[in-house]
Amino acid sequence: KTYGKWEGYDVTVRNLFDGYVLTDLVKNPESGIAATVASHIYNSIIVDVRDEEFFVRNGYQKKYDCTAMTTAQAFEQFKDRCDNSALVMMPVNTGELRDYVIQHGLFMCNLNKTASVSGGQNYALLEEILEWLKPHSQVIGWEQNLGEAAFVDPVSKHGHMMLAADWSYNMGATSRRYSERQPSALAKSINPRSIDYDKKANYLGFFLTDGDNYQFIITDNFEDNYYCLPSAARTKTAFELGSQSLIQLAPSRFDYLLEKQPSPECTIMETFGGGYFYIDNFATAGKAAADRPARMKQIAERTAAHMRQHGIKVLHVMAKDLNSEAGKQMLQAFVDANDQLEGITAVQYSPYVGGKGNVMWFTNKAGYDIPCITAKYMLWDGLSSPTQVSSAINASSKAGTPGFNPIVIHAWSSFSGKQASDAAEKLLHAWI
Repeated sequence: KTYGKWEGYDVTVRNLFDGYVLTDLVKNPESGIAATVASHIYNSIIVDVRDEEFFVRNGYQKKYDCTAMTTAQAFEQFKDRCDNSALVMMPVNTGELRDYVIQHGLFMCNLNKTASVSGGQNYALLEEILEWLKPHSQVIGWEQNLGEAAFVDPVSKHGHMMLAADWSYNMGATSRRYSERQPSALAKSINPRSIDYDKKANYLGFFLTDGDNYQFIITDNFEDNYYCLPSAARTKTAFELGSQSLIQLAPSRFDYLLEKQPSPECTIMETFGGGYFYIDNFATAGKAAADRPARMKQIAERTAAHMRQHGIKVLHVMAKDLNSEAGKQMLQAFVDANDQLEGITAVQYSPYVGGKGNVMWFTNKAGYDIPCITAKYMLWDGLSSPTQVSSAINASSKAGTPGFNPIVIHAWSSFSGKQASDAAEKLLHAWI
């Protein structure tokens, strides 16, 4: 509508738009996806057929009709008018990231064609879109009612990265002018020269998952119920942080989290290298496969630059198969690119402990051997409890094999109300 001035300010915004694009969300849920893209192309607001009469009555003109348009048709029609350096993937009936699509002139896609898996999926279309994107593009969002590998797998294979952000809001505001707001904060760390490497004992090391989950680490839930638990410092729990996504989408949050780091012994680990992908199948499909060495080098160098800038010394990665040669190639690329890298931790997609606690060694360009430590045990509700893990460690010790026991804590698991470092402390009490 048209409003008068409020305290001297013009608050009427209708003059910012040329008109409206039309959806029919009841008959065709994908029309909302198409209209989101058409919105930035036609500089128009999005109106559904159920509300069209109101906007026509108030003087808006229809600029494009998306009511019968599918996502595939929208890609064919609009791809040449969209920025292909990023992609938003969201379910058809959600709206959290549509403003971000419009703001940056991106394309938006959905994997499920309707709100239910029964409506079919856009698998072939997703492959086409991933080939269209520039190398190392961020695919922001998520899908629902499907296993994550259904979309993370193709994203990774085509040389891109997924970012869980489907429940994020106001990213357009939190990321505004991010390049001018880069934090100078440094992660706190211990001097590895202070460690007595000759000491023989049964050591336990804990680290928490899902630091790549942007919408998780920007919330009070992460801070209050994970990161700042008093037990975090006592158990020396390490935390994955998707730092590269944070400094772009919410740089002030990254600054705040480093300020709140529980202890220098609670290691901050850079997560994955900018987004969620698998080191062993990264850049193994389509045009990315022919250029895999260069793409591995580029992502490794970018990750190294960021880690050095913020004093982050440990990298965390995930693989489909930790023992694969392709995964080891990506690990070597990370080591080659970063002369300040002190170590890598690794989990397998399924199971997390597929590496069985084995340590792989990689030599950096200065001749130093850098370890990649795989998870030996996991705390995952329904699969393994603190009591079960402590019993397994004790049994191993009695068998004459004391050593280092890396334990990954599944972020979403709770054991009689204990989660994160509280669960680690419960394990320690049972172990001792």
